[in-house]
Amino acid sequence: MYVIVVGLSGVGETLARTLVERGHTVAVVDKNEERCKRFASEVDALVIHGDASDKDILVNAGVEKAQALIAATNDDSTNLMVITLAKDFGVPNLMVVLRDPDHAEVFNKMGVKTITPDEIVAEHIYQSLFEVTDFIYVGKCGSEVFSIHTNEDTDVIHKKVKDIRLPNGYKILGVLKKDKLSLPDKDLTIEAGDDIVVYADKPENIKRVVEIFTKKSKKNKENKNQNSSKS
Repeated sequence: MYVIVVGLSGVGETLARTLVERGHTVAVVDKNEERCKRFASEVDALVIHGDASDKDILVNAGVEKAQALIAATNDDSTNLMVITLAKDFGVPNLMVVLRDPDHAEVFNKMGVKTITPDEIVAEHIYQSLFEVTDFIYVGKCGSEVFSIHTNEDTDVIHKKVKDIRLPNGYKILGVLKKDKLSLPDKDLTIEAGDDIVVYADKPENIKRVVEIFTKKSKKNKENKNQNSSKS
C-alpha cells in the first residue's frame, strides 16, 4: 500500500517507521527540515520537507496514487486542510491523529477516521498487559481479534488445532507459521514460534487464553519435575 504520513513528530514518525517495516511504500511530509534529514537517513521512505497544506507539496508526495493518508501534525487546523486536499484528490483512506478530541465531529462529518494519542497509548498498554499483538477492536459489539506468539515450553506444542479447548466465545481463525497464514483445519498442528490468530467474543477471559499458548499448566510442570527427579 502507498501511504502518506503528514507530520513526523510523535505518533506520525512511529507510524511511518512501522509502515515501512511492514513492507508498505511510504512518503512523509514535515515542515521541520532537521526532522526530515534525520528520518531520511534512517528510514527507506520518500521524505519531503514542506507544508502539506500546499497542494504542490502533496502532489510531490504522490497524493494522486496514494491509497491512504494520515494527518498527524500538531495542529488540527493544518490536519483539516491536508485532509480536505487529500479528499479532493480522491485518496480512499483518510485518518487524523487529533490533538483536541473536541474536533472529532468535524472530521467524522467528512467521513474521516480519527484517533487521539491517548487512545493509541491505551491500546499499547492493553496489548502489553495481556501479551497480545496485532490487536483489533471490532466496533461496538465489543469483540476482538488478536494474535498470540506461542512459547516453546507450553502444553499446546505439537497439538492439533482441533484438540485445543478454548473458553466459550473464543475461536482460532488461523495460524501464522513463518509469516505464512494457515487456516485452522483439523490436522493443523501448533509448533513453537507460531502466531495464533484468535477471535474473542468475550474478551474478559483473554488472560486465560493467552496462558494456554504461553505457559505450561501446573499439572504438566509437576509431571516434568517428577520425570526429571526419576532420571
